Amino acid sequence: MLCVITVAVYFGAFVGTFQYDDSLTVLDNPHLESWQIFVGHLDHMVRPVLYAAFLLDRWLYGTAPAGYHLLNVLLHLGSGLLIYRILTSVVSDDRSPVPFLTALVFLIHPIATETVTYISGRASGLMAFFYLLAFFFYIKTSEQPENVKPRRLYLLGAVASFLFAIGSKETAVTLPLILVLWDVIIRRLKGHSLHAAVHAPFWIVVVLAAAWAWSHPRYTALAQFSLDIRPLWDNLLSELHALAYALGLFFTPWNQNFDHDLPVFHSPTQWPLPFDLVLVAGAVVASILLVRRLPLVSFGLAWFFIQLLPTSLIPRNDLLSERNLYLPVIGLLLAIVSLGWHLWLLVLVRRPALVRIGSAVLATALIVVLCLFTYQRNLLYQDRFLLWSDAVRKSPNKARPHNNLGRAYALQGDWDGAIEEFRTAARLDPDFIIARQNLRDAYLYHVGRQ
Repeated sequence: MLCVITVAVYFGAFVGTFQYDDSLTVLDNPHLESWQIFVGHLDHMVRPVLYAAFLLDRWLYGTAPAGYHLLNVLLHLGSGLLIYRILTSVVSDDRSPVPFLTALVFLIHPIATETVTYISGRASGLMAFFYLLAFFFYIKTSEQPENVKPRRLYLLGAVASFLFAIGSKETAVTLPLILVLWDVIIRRLKGHSLHAAVHAPFWIVVVLAAAWAWSHPRYTALAQFSLDIRPLWDNLLSELHALAYALGLFFTPWNQNFDHDLPVFHSPTQWPLPFDLVLVAGAVVASILLVRRLPLVSFGLAWFFIQLLPTSLIPRNDLLSERNLYLPVIGLLLAIVSLGWHLWLLVLVRRPALVRIGSAVLATALIVVLCLFTYQRNLLYQDRFLLWSDAVRKSPNKARPHNNLGRAYALQGDWDGAIEEFRTAARLDPDFIIARQNLRDAYLYHVGRQ
């Protein structure tokens, strides 16, 4: 059922075109012209596993986007199935729908569309798949306390998958901390049992990856670029608001946007930062208080916040990109579904027939609505004009969506529309050099001088 529903919901993604960074990242990337060139540039390449996947796509499909979308959808489906298998290993009640519903809502929720349908969003999808695979293999390792050979094989698979996850996207470094929390919160390990758990290889991988990144000239340049974007204090405050905004976005998918326009904050007293702080602090306190009674809820909330740490602490141009919510949202879903199942059991005792019928109708309606939102969101990726028109409508005061909508107009030969959008982008951000150049070129084309 998970496979059928996922393919049905994302069927429209296969006719999507290349968008935004896809040409620069994939089609026009000189490092992906051949395997020989790719291997020759490995010593100074970031995310080698990701670009190896793109290299394979270019070799198989050339400039046909359907093949690229196929792998993205398969990775998404694989991640959903891994979520289901991971949760069935810990949920002992055969009546519990928590594993199935968590996996299902993850697979059909529109928050995943930027990762799945946007080809360059694969970094998050590929990393999440290997991350969950490593997590699954680690759980299998803990299930083989006496069988030495299978235990070693599962551990080797977990470490290898972890390396592939880091090679896909650097935010995978949170895995060792997640494994510790899993053993403490879910498996209830402590003392000698916790020390006996096999965590050391994963921490060693993190240390080695950090040392490699420190010596890598590209990562050094990227780190310096990040530190120059905005002060760390301003970034922390701004990301706090982005985190609260992301929580709201999960419940209001009609506000999804390919290019969110979030403000930069400079003081904790600026509104709505006090509200954001209360909201996030409340979620953290709830996670702590529910550790003993509802461990899956606590673990899910902890997962959500930990997965967002790397993108929250390191300054980025965009305070929020929906593809960075792909892995964190799994924890939020787990917390919501687990809490909902617990409340359902409490209410079921009083009016069993009414509760069963009502919950079935509500769950079915919710699933149908999410499927429709996801299908509709996928349609936007079929055309540049549709995607950037939606972004301009939701971020009217941000220059980049206007510039990219102008390019969409230009590709359609609508020079009046292109000039208007380029002019708006240049007005909103006078330092946006690309928009000014596009405005100049569009005007020259329009008057026949170029």
